[in-house]
Parts: sequence; structure tokens; C-alpha cells
Amino acid sequence: MADEGESSSTSDLAMRGGGVVIGSSDGWLVTADDRGALRMANPATGSHADLSPITTLPFLSSSCSGNWFCLDVHSFLQIRTYTLTAAQMRQRFYRKVVLSSSSPPPPGSNTYAAMLLTDRHVGAPAFSTAADPSWRMAPSPDGVEDSIYHCGRFVSITYAGHVEAWRRDTGTGEFTSEAAAPRLDYANKLLRRKYLAAAPDGGQLMAVLKHSKEQEEEEGYGSSRGCKVTRVFFKVLVLDQASGRWEEAAEDIIGGAALFVGVNASVCVPARERRGISAGRVYFTDDEVGGACMRHARGAGVGHQRSSYDGEPADDTELQEAGVYSLKTGKVERIAGEHPRWPPPAWFTPSFP
Repeated sequence: MADEGESSSTSDLAMRGGGVVIGSSDGWLVTADDRGALRMANPATGSHADLSPITTLPFLSSSCSGNWFCLDVHSFLQIRTYTLTAAQMRQRFYRKVVLSSSSPPPPGSNTYAAMLLTDRHVGAPAFSTAADPSWRMAPSPDGVEDSIYHCGRFVSITYAGHVEAWRRDTGTGEFTSEAAAPRLDYANKLLRRKYLAAAPDGGQLMAVLKHSKEQEEEEGYGSSRGCKVTRVFFKVLVLDQASGRWEEAAEDIIGGAALFVGVNASVCVPARERRGISAGRVYFTDDEVGGACMRHARGAGVGHQRSSYDGEPADDTELQEAGVYSLKTGKVERIAGEHPRWPPPAWFTPSFP
């Protein structure tokens, strides 16, 4: 990580170069710009720094003055070599960056670490630390879907539901994983995404499951009645340490807490003394950066309702907007105000030294 010095700018620093937020940890935002560069900034303090160039990752090289990236990982992941433009890196290679709680590191510290989650077709994560800033890819046969920094280590969940903790070998610098909780054996064809979070009291591990389902709109008037719409709903599972099993959490189990999920962060916070945040809710955003980018490039908006008889796909406005899901009522409410759909909104928890 290279320091860039002092600056009074805040959010503009994170967004320069068309930056898209792909990580939010303890007050720090991580962005990917249209040149494929990864940066971090604290909007509350103005601190900022560059993460190591992605070209320090073995198997990846740039060409044409950094306009193209070539990924040659057939010996590692058994997938073919392919190339991406610099702007496509945040659409088809990066998914999320998770920072350790000591970011950025104080001078002389070797405790800083970052975990890069790659898009599903790659799946394997990469790690960078203060002691070894070059990105190192680590094996993950199932592909890592989400991760958090929990109890001093990175904890992740794979697309197959395996929950793993990652440890760095101080001798080789390589990261390897081991089981951290029972496999989340949850098969549901409506499941779209899995997130990890930790409860604010005691750090109990939680899994947040995002589902979507097409249905015909029963309310409304005229042409709106009978339209097919995609509805979003969530289930929250809590790891019971005593039984070693995942248990479904009702609204009263998460108590006075609220959950925030999205491609950039998944966090559980106490709702008390936080104006505008309601307990027993899941706050969510569009978590498909690639899809949001393509809609932006086409100039396509959301909210167009389609007839259930015209053969077109369902209106998926609810998937693409920031919303609030009530675990008690099972309904979604829009977050008041206008929110940009590109770049996708990001959750941010202010942090001061």
C-alpha cells in the first residue's frame, strides 16, 4: 500500500477516475477505477492510499499502456486465458475487497491485510498484506462468494456453502483455509446471494440469504394489475455455538440490530441511538456491479412495468434499487430519496482515529 500524503478531500478521493466502491470496512472505502486501480479512502478523515497494483498478482499482466489486462491462470484454476479492458476489471474480475481492522497500518506495522474476492468465473481470492504487499492468489475449489474480517481473521463462505477461516503462513506468505463453521446446507432455487455478518454483541456469526421470486402484481389499477414483478426477500441464519448448527433467526432473535448487505459490505449494527435505522430490518442495494454498468452504458433505467402476457421478463426494479426488508412483515420498502444506480450505492460507517 503506497501512501499518497495528506489531503482535505473526502469522498471525491474515493471516486476519482470513475471509482466504483467494491469494499467498505471500518470507515474505509475501497474503489476500483476505470483503469483497474484499487484505492482506499476514509471519507470522514480525508486519509487515502493506493492498494498494490493488481499486476503484482501472478498470472495477470497489463498491455497497451495499461488499457488491457491478460489473465493466464489455466495452471491454477483450470480456466482458459482471457483478456479484459481496464474498465472491465471491476465488472468481470473484481467483486469485493475486505480490509482487516487495522487499515491502514500505522508506521512500521505488519498487521494490515486485504482480501480480494474475484468474480465467480474465477472464484479464487487474493491477499495483500503490509509485510507482503504483492497480491497472492489462494486456492478455493468452490469459489468464495462473500467474506468478512471477524475475530482477527478473514472468514468466508463459498458458493457451495462452506464457511472457512483464512490463515497466512509466515514462512511462505501463502494463505490457506480451514473450516470455521458447519457447511451452510441450504438448497433453494430462489437463492440469489449469500452474505456473512457478525452480531454486534459477542460477534455471533450470521449468514444472510437473499432470494428473489417472480410473481404477478395483485394490487394496482389498469395495466399495472397482473404485471410480473421480481420480489426480494431475505432469511437470516445464526450459528448456534452450543449445538454447532445454523438456526433461522426471527426478528426478535437479532434484537435491536439491523443488517446492511451489498457487494461492498455486509455488516450488522445496533439500531439504538441511530436515527433512521430500524431494528429487525435488512437494508440492501443492487449487488451486481457488472449488470449495473451494462445498464448504465445502454442508458437503460429501471421501473418499466411489463405485461404478464407480452412474454417479456418480469420488472426487476426491486433488485436494482436500495431497499429495506422487514423480517417481521416480509415486505420491502424503498429508501426515501433519489439514489444513483451507477455507481451502485455503498454502505459506509464513519470511523475516526
